[in-house]
Amino acid sequence: MGDLSTCVLCGPTPATLVVAANGFRIVRCGRCNLVFVDGARDLENLDTFYSGTYYQGEDNAVYGYRDYTADRSIHLKNSQVLLSVIERRATGSGRVLLDVGCAHGFFLRAAQARGWVPHGVDISAEAVEYARRDLGLAVTRGNIDDCRLPPLSVDVVTLIGTIEHLTDPMRTLRSAARLLRSGGLLAITTPDIEGRLGYFSWKPPEHLFYFSARTLARLLDETGFVVELRRIEWKYYGLADLGQRLWGYWGLPNPNRWARALESVGLGRLSVKIPTNEMLVIARRR
Repeated sequence: MGDLSTCVLCGPTPATLVVAANGFRIVRCGRCNLVFVDGARDLENLDTFYSGTYYQGEDNAVYGYRDYTADRSIHLKNSQVLLSVIERRATGSGRVLLDVGCAHGFFLRAAQARGWVPHGVDISAEAVEYARRDLGLAVTRGNIDDCRLPPLSVDVVTLIGTIEHLTDPMRTLRSAARLLRSGGLLAITTPDIEGRLGYFSWKPPEHLFYFSARTLARLLDETGFVVELRRIEWKYYGLADLGQRLWGYWGLPNPNRWARALESVGLGRLSVKIPTNEMLVIARRR
């Protein structure tokens, strides 16, 4: 079957090698089929990976973003779409929302404008500083366990393109369950390893876990959640960002050439809404 690896769902278990990428072994659990970076829970100092040019790097075609803050209006558009989905399912009068992996806080700002009481957490020092200084948001640097929120005090927890980055997603979801009131909502977006659109990238150490609908559902079940909605995620992308990402995905040289060309004629910030290889999952705390 293969060497033993430690699966967050099954513990030590035989696993088969899927691919070796960027000096990491990506393996598949022989019991539950979860795909993950071998030894993900032992990785340290990942906060340095999310600093420097991660959010602003002209040559970022595989990791990170070309210019995250310049695409603020696009992030806000995507935030409004997700918030509408959440609000259709939210019950009760509570309006406390925690965004785990909140980056610069654009989703939190959109939530605040719709009457939510926003809290966020992120490991990037630069992103947290921006959210605090430029947006005036209550954002903590660290992980979910660093948030000073009492148990059963939160109505919605979101992990928007976050769970695949975590070294221990089970621990994070258990912490989310402790913070959420009974019946509270959890919203997750993450790449689907079995997505129908067929484009997918192995990106360690940026992405450490590669979920299918089945493995994510099992993780949610074991951490106290019931899945209510799962669908393909449609998102707005800036044309420059989209072009650079596709250029990098196809492995073509000079991935920023397309982005520069669009920006030179004033089209780089125009946005299009397209289906992605990500899934949106809404789950409710038992």
